[in-house]
Amino acid sequence: MSAILKNIQESAGRPQSYGLQEYGTPGVVPERMQAWVIEKDRFGEPLQALVERTVPVPQVGDNDVLVRVMAVGVNYNTVWAGLGQPISVFNLHDQDYHVPGSDASGIVWQVGKNVRNCKVGDEVIVTCFKQCLEHGNGGLNNPNFTSFDPMSSQNHAIMGYETPDGTYAQFVAVQAQQILPKPKHLAWEDAASYILTYFTAYRMLITQAQIKPGELVLIWGGAGGLGTYALQLCREVGADAIAVVSSEEKGKFCMKLGAIGYINRTEFKGYEVTDTEFNHYETAANNARRNQMMKAMGKRIWEICGQKRSPDVVFEHSGRETFATSVFLAARFGRIVICGATTGYELSFDVRHLWMHQKRILGSHYANFLDCRQANTLITKRKVDVINSRTYAYNDLPQAHHDLYNNKIIGNASVLIMPGDIAGMKTREEIEERFSG
Repeated sequence: MSAILKNIQESAGRPQSYGLQEYGTPGVVPERMQAWVIEKDRFGEPLQALVERTVPVPQVGDNDVLVRVMAVGVNYNTVWAGLGQPISVFNLHDQDYHVPGSDASGIVWQVGKNVRNCKVGDEVIVTCFKQCLEHGNGGLNNPNFTSFDPMSSQNHAIMGYETPDGTYAQFVAVQAQQILPKPKHLAWEDAASYILTYFTAYRMLITQAQIKPGELVLIWGGAGGLGTYALQLCREVGADAIAVVSSEEKGKFCMKLGAIGYINRTEFKGYEVTDTEFNHYETAANNARRNQMMKAMGKRIWEICGQKRSPDVVFEHSGRETFATSVFLAARFGRIVICGATTGYELSFDVRHLWMHQKRILGSHYANFLDCRQANTLITKRKVDVINSRTYAYNDLPQAHHDLYNNKIIGNASVLIMPGDIAGMKTREEIEERFSG
């Protein structure tokens, strides 16, 4: 913190809080803040689970940064946290409330004494990967060391899901390595919308699956938060992408992002694996129906490609309902890369298709700092477009997640946390001019 800002804070004293219509002074940290939280006795769908509370502003350590949040992304891990499924987030920490939220755009408000990559007043975006600070010691002090990739550490965490101190609040404290410069051409709400989904898609396709020019990639949920960025990454690499969607409208949207075709999954009822199917008690009719629908999907892929061609890579995040089909459809020596399971975590599939055709399943979990920085460069250079289809006001944050839960959002969405719910602003100067009076 500069001497001038330090003097401002000392002379002004520490305010109790900043109102929702109040901007405040960079460097002057209040004692309390407004936040959206999940409580132990309120698990349920988003409209029930998310409640507004006044909570303490988080403390900043020597290697940390306090960010005044301007906008946040709308992500499915908040839905999981609110449902308390598959586990309760309160099993992961001992707080009596949980602030969700895994990405944000905002202004640096305070920095720890060791921080050198940003300063008070900087315009930034916040990533969700909390690194184990001991990981850099490698094998010297860590008997579980396997790689210098910080994601190999057993003690890393996803902020706002595995930690109780997420971004759905006026302030968030993060590690300095979670900070990246905000792309200057983006409004605050757009800059907050892509961070979790796009960086996840980048690691899945570029780092883990290592897609190559000319390969064919099948993308489940092509019009969703992950899928819209997966399509663009395929386009930039020179790979052919086919989107799986739930409507013709979404399919046409995917074509605009570079897909060579799309599959409307509603035309193939029966491919899904449900809780009661694909087990020892499944009827022969169910099994036959699924095989028929999976083969029909494969033929649709051939029709789109104009030849008998199967996906070299399948981009998976749905889980239970789709995974058997993903394994079946992947080409010989193909890769299925998966980062989540929105339809269920216990997977059932015919493993013969995996081993006999030598396919591979690749797990992928968010992104490390290098992945994030490289991916963000494509945004900054405008090689990849931000798909923020809707921005919600602060008070509508639960509704935003309700819409996500009910599959009503194309691409990504964001919520304004900044004073006044004013969309379209891009810089700190615009905000300060607006609230100078």
